[in-house]
Amino acid sequence: MNKKTYEYLFYKVRGASKEEIMKQAKLSEAEYESLENSQADTIKEIQKDRDRAVEIGPDFVKLTRYIYAHISPQQEGVPRPNAIKDIPGESIALPAIETLEMPKISLHDAISNRRSTRQYSEEELTMEELSFLLWAGFWVKELKSNERVEFTLRNVPSAGARHPLECYLMINRVRGIKEGLYHYHPLKHELVKLERGEDIAQQVHAAALGQEMVAKSAVTFIVSAIPQRTAWRYVQRAYRYLYLDAGHVGQNISLACEAIGAGACMIGAYQDEDMNEVIGVDGREEFVIYAFSVGKKA
Repeated sequence: MNKKTYEYLFYKVRGASKEEIMKQAKLSEAEYESLENSQADTIKEIQKDRDRAVEIGPDFVKLTRYIYAHISPQQEGVPRPNAIKDIPGESIALPAIETLEMPKISLHDAISNRRSTRQYSEEELTMEELSFLLWAGFWVKELKSNERVEFTLRNVPSAGARHPLECYLMINRVRGIKEGLYHYHPLKHELVKLERGEDIAQQVHAAALGQEMVAKSAVTFIVSAIPQRTAWRYVQRAYRYLYLDAGHVGQNISLACEAIGAGACMIGAYQDEDMNEVIGVDGREEFVIYAFSVGKKA
């Protein structure tokens, strides 16, 4: 969804006048009329869902209680989902975990010094430092797989060891790695380059609502969730676990940043449609759930 369409929809469903919409979304008369014709059904759908959204928070908590649960796909014998997402493309091997010189910092100091960091120096991260951060949040220690079930063991907890999260990286300043968007393969411990155009950094910045720390970061982690990995076992209660799992990863990344003289800022404010489009996911079967900007402290 392009910016003009999004802003047209945003202001239209809030009852703005034609003149206000054209001004806010920077639309010509012809563009406005085209959107009026092409987005009529979308407007109706959003208006209907906005009414539902008023109570969606309490309803979410209520309807994900165990008393409402149905039998799970796992119990019904539905084939297990894969625990690893494999994206084809040009890959970059990261320094092996066993070769890393692990930073020496006490857990007390890491916790005490952790702050949301929005200002970064121009210093690059090294590939070893990036490898360490990925070890802390996403790396797979062990894959357990057979016909009935497949799961991974990692350095963060996850409900039922389902680990539904995927890691994408907008790399700006990592020594030895070209700028661009990458997907992390947690079993192979490598990055796969995603071809998203030369302006991908600007796209990510815009999708993050123009927050400056995203533009200035050495790396911005974009974390997506694949609900079916967890829902296969836990049905709708799985959606509670997605957000808990994301929080576990965010805390590990925050503390790992302290260990390498870096800082992180956890990001929950982004335009969902644009951020999903940036990493190439549909927003339902897989959607962006979290992001963190990371860089060396100024």
